Amino acid sequence: MAKKQGMGPLAGVRVLDLSAVVSGPLTARLLADFGADVIKVERLEGDIQRNVGSKRRGYSGSFHMLNRGKRSLAIDLSQQASQAVVQRIARDVDIVVQNFRPGVVERLGVDYETLSKANPGLLYLSISGFGQTGPRAGDRAYDPIIQAFSGMANVQGLKRGEGPEQVNQLILDKLTAYTGVQALCAALYSREKTGQGQHIELSMLDTAIAFLWPDAGADDILLGDDIEHAPPVGAAGMLVPLTDGWAALMTLSDHEFQGLCTALGMTALASDSRFNQLASRQTNRAAYIETLNASIEQATKGMSLNEFMGALAEHEVPVSAVQILGELHSNPQVMSQEMFYERHHPVAGRMREVRTAARFSNTDPVPPRFAPSIGEHTEQLLAEFGMVDQIDRLAETRAIDLREDPAPS
Repeated sequence: MAKKQGMGPLAGVRVLDLSAVVSGPLTARLLADFGADVIKVERLEGDIQRNVGSKRRGYSGSFHMLNRGKRSLAIDLSQQASQAVVQRIARDVDIVVQNFRPGVVERLGVDYETLSKANPGLLYLSISGFGQTGPRAGDRAYDPIIQAFSGMANVQGLKRGEGPEQVNQLILDKLTAYTGVQALCAALYSREKTGQGQHIELSMLDTAIAFLWPDAGADDILLGDDIEHAPPVGAAGMLVPLTDGWAALMTLSDHEFQGLCTALGMTALASDSRFNQLASRQTNRAAYIETLNASIEQATKGMSLNEFMGALAEHEVPVSAVQILGELHSNPQVMSQEMFYERHHPVAGRMREVRTAARFSNTDPVPPRFAPSIGEHTEQLLAEFGMVDQIDRLAETRAIDLREDPAPS
């Protein structure tokens, strides 16, 4: 049965997004994807992320994916009059998201204590790099810095043994955003029961450690003596080069291990008592990896990707070809999930986007509006929040920016 598209599960929730760059804006964009009304407050010259990534006619695709569905209020927060505008808007919102360094929001008069006095039900999310306290609390932090500090770069480089490696994407910015949405939705539920707002502190460092610990940190969970140490589950995955591409495989159960050996004719490996049971493979981990790699290298000489995939799939071994990101939209499995959609932007032209990962049977949201141009909705928002009489004065003092013909992002 076809799904009905509507307002989304967060319809009626109003968000004030004071953040910039990636982690905060993505948090707010995810809320917008779920139907929330998100007001993006940005500098008069715009969020720096507008100038990052591939662009067409000045419009950044990356900025769009971080800020679609929002309305833009361009304002100079260094002026007291501008701070009063934001404070007025904050009286009538449900959520505030900010990712300034610790101490900045207090200086600008948009901190939780100030805003919650007039709005005690406010949910206020503070995102930081290292946290709100501690010796590095005030330090600048970008995703690669936290990857290094949290141990993620070390974990990423362990398998090859050639030193630390960074994940080739802003993984912690994005994980922090998803964690922030999870926390805010939990807080919305709590407020529904208690009527009370609250301040949520979230750091990229805490997000990284919490994310790493269930598997990458498995060797450090149990403390004391008499521990049977074993490699993390993820270490069982491997990449295999073939004549026309690469494939990934992973065996965990004995059934999968025997299936791999049968599929590739590795009879000696299958009958080796050091490796034919999960416990023995873990006990003899180093010898197993060395023998397995050598056996697969020998068995796959001259083998194509399709031959490899077919043989392993026939014996129920988890396997996948290594896909190219830019080709995913035409993959039959991805197409069946309707993950991608295309539309035409009036400035940037044709673009390909992805929907939210979660799908709702009753409140699946419609595709959100395009990311706004700088200050596109400034006048509209001031009027909406009862500040029509202040528009001209704020514009004259350059506290706000009014654009009759919004510039492209």
